[in-house]
Amino acid sequence: MTDPAIPKAWTSRTELWLGAGLLVHAFFLAALSGDVLRPFFNDASHTRRGFDFAVFYLAGQAFAEGSNIYAVEGAFGFRYLPAFALIVGRFLALFQPLTAYFLHLGITELFLTANLWLTWRLSDAPRRGPALFMWLAFSPYFLELYMGQVSFWAASLLFWLLTACQRGRDRWTGIYWAGAILIKPNALIILPAIVRLRALRMAIVGLGLVLLFSLPYFLFYPDGLDYFIHSNTRGAHVKGALTHAGNLGLQGALTSIVAKLADRPLVELSTLADLPTLGRVAIYVSQAAILLVALVASRRQPQHEPVPLLALWLCTFFLVYKDVWEHHYVFLLPVFVSLYLYSNHSKILIIFVFIALPTPFVFFDIQSGVYGAIDPERTWSIATSLCYRGSKLIPLAYLWFELCRQRLPNTAS
Repeated sequence: MTDPAIPKAWTSRTELWLGAGLLVHAFFLAALSGDVLRPFFNDASHTRRGFDFAVFYLAGQAFAEGSNIYAVEGAFGFRYLPAFALIVGRFLALFQPLTAYFLHLGITELFLTANLWLTWRLSDAPRRGPALFMWLAFSPYFLELYMGQVSFWAASLLFWLLTACQRGRDRWTGIYWAGAILIKPNALIILPAIVRLRALRMAIVGLGLVLLFSLPYFLFYPDGLDYFIHSNTRGAHVKGALTHAGNLGLQGALTSIVAKLADRPLVELSTLADLPTLGRVAIYVSQAAILLVALVASRRQPQHEPVPLLALWLCTFFLVYKDVWEHHYVFLLPVFVSLYLYSNHSKILIIFVFIALPTPFVFFDIQSGVYGAIDPERTWSIATSLCYRGSKLIPLAYLWFELCRQRLPNTAS
């Protein structure tokens, strides 16, 4: 990214950026009670509001009743570390489901408020407005609220970690990382960056707290550990859910392409083993190559520049993990904001716009707005699948590539 920094005259009107962002955000909140935005997202079009939230709520109920939290049914099951069910899930289960869902929305908005406040404090006038706008006008955030997900909670803790690292204040970074992992285990993806930064204290505190809050439950319920590992590393437990229109990751895209080329119906796929050997090997090789390139790029990254290094691995998650839902893209918000404050480059804003906008899903959906196990991708051609996922993956891959090339000089000073 070698383009010059953004002219100050274009970005210095903080109040205009903030006002525009608040209007978009208010629209997101209002849309939760209607159908205006639902057709633009696969998960909103075919599942009811709070679909994922129900799993957290049920896991909290199961713990209160002394049952196995990993035996609850709903969505893809409870796939998180036990501390989340034992603390957050148990607290939410104290209330009626609708009240608990509104509490979840309130907590998410509190995280957003904290991020806005921190961004305001850390930014100067020319960058402050666009940075605040990014937090408020990101369409996956609407989906996060609609589904009742908690990815934004983990993303917020990672943002606090990023800012602490950049300012050389590592006192709380291990706690931030541990909290993010306990909420969403995919926060483990930044471990190679932490190793490269030689942040020994962060690694010990983060992983130590995760083990402390996880091992006791797994010792009492060893079957829970088996389920946790299986659900997060292997194929789906639901036949036909290996990839679908809700999966916006690179592995999901590659799986769809291989299946269509091999004339394997998506409805019959549960694991990669259901694909032809050649296609399966191609997917494994591509994922290994991405990880290898990221590791080599990390090795070349200066240790005193934590923001691009941590951003690189957060972007890598979308290119290598098997299940990437559209609401997961809120994990890019700390990346966009941190990189923009770090570099002040216009391409960050351009990439943000592409990913902030909804995909073209509304043009390819079938039975729009009908609740149930409906997967539009089973009717799509390869071109449609590529067009749909490419709207997110192409700008993301470009950002990842530029981070690997270290083409993001620090102009913050």
